[in-house]
Amino acid sequence: MNNFIDDGYAHVELSMGLCHYKLDGPEDGTLLLLIHGATVPAWEFDRLVPYLDELGYRTLRVDLYGHGYSDRPMVQYDIALFVGQMFELLNSLGIAEPIHVLGHSLGAAVGAAMACLRPQSIDCLVLAAPLVNYTGRMPVIRLLNIPVIGEVMMSAYVMPMLIRRRSRRYREIEDGRFVQKFMRQLAKPGFDRALLSLFRGGTLGNQLALYKNAALSKVPTLILRGEHDAIVSREQVRQLADSMPHARVVEVAATAHAFMLTDPQAVAPVLKSFLGKCSTVS
Repeated sequence: MNNFIDDGYAHVELSMGLCHYKLDGPEDGTLLLLIHGATVPAWEFDRLVPYLDELGYRTLRVDLYGHGYSDRPMVQYDIALFVGQMFELLNSLGIAEPIHVLGHSLGAAVGAAMACLRPQSIDCLVLAAPLVNYTGRMPVIRLLNIPVIGEVMMSAYVMPMLIRRRSRRYREIEDGRFVQKFMRQLAKPGFDRALLSLFRGGTLGNQLALYKNAALSKVPTLILRGEHDAIVSREQVRQLADSMPHARVVEVAATAHAFMLTDPQAVAPVLKSFLGKCSTVS
């Protein structure tokens, strides 16, 4: 098991298996839970966390089940699984609520679901490049839903494509060390199976109803989109904003979908402004 543990991270056994996490920042700081997106685990926040440390936040990064070095249980990978993981981890670490939550992409949907389930536990919510309906524009999803054919498609098409995209996107960052990090998580069996479950179960599909329900919680919410995001369109963000009329929407100039990792210096000032106001109110 130690072969799969990065320096500085810890793990705890939860009901669904091993959960890999890392706490940073001042122990008396307001807790900010960071929830990553599909395919890229907790290290996608590695370059943002130092900025949050300077702002005085205590950050908690977590590998969702099926990702990074957390376990890959033989279950349906849906929003409920991840929400349960987050609350169970917080409880196991003795972290008092309410907390701040920042979710990126799929993690935004998880954060919104947390606000739906236990609104009193969330002081404020940041939906960064939020998943709205990723698979809605993917014709290949029909093939992934077919037994056996889906498994072949994952092996022959989806995984090689994913590796190429991550390698291209991350090779210019810090001498390509994040490409190496991405490849290392593939050494832990079950990543492709978990990803296939996300596709087949509709977890990466239309989540507008979820966000609409989260709006009923009245949790202060910030929606962030990178100006050049090719995954989450302006139209999707407009639909999301219509579902969450109380939310503030900010587009971060000259950034794309992975802006948490690629452009933390551009994201940090926006977070400072929003989270600071939340902290003042709370």
